[in-house]
Amino acid sequence: MSNAAELLFQTLSLTCRKITLNDYRTRIRIGAYDHERRAAQPVSVTVELWVTYRFGEQKRLDEVYDYTLITHTIEEVAAAGHIDLQEDLVDQVITALMADDRVRAVRVRTAKPQACDAAESVSVETFRAKDFQ
Repeated sequence: MSNAAELLFQTLSLTCRKITLNDYRTRIRIGAYDHERRAAQPVSVTVELWVTYRFGEQKRLDEVYDYTLITHTIEEVAAAGHIDLQEDLVDQVITALMADDRVRAVRVRTAKPQACDAAESVSVETFRAKDFQ
């Protein structure tokens, strides 16, 4: 890992709370091939989200990040229509989640278990962080 990446993750760990949604399973109309366009496919989505917080100040549910926003975002992106590429799905989910001012960084990984018969799944992962100044 580069020094810049190490510094970024050190900063995130000291200033943010990390929320992880593991292996959220849903069905999405995704794929560039003709046979993938016929029906929704199973997709697994894992999201790591870093949100700002002040240690000891958040005591009530309405003062913390509601992690159901993550699943709602995934479903809203999926409901918007057919997506050709996993890369586009990942980017759309990240863009939507990063619109929240509290979110400092997001990592999204999608996996299509039916994409390759000889593998458990084919996945795409992207990380994006806001500037730290």
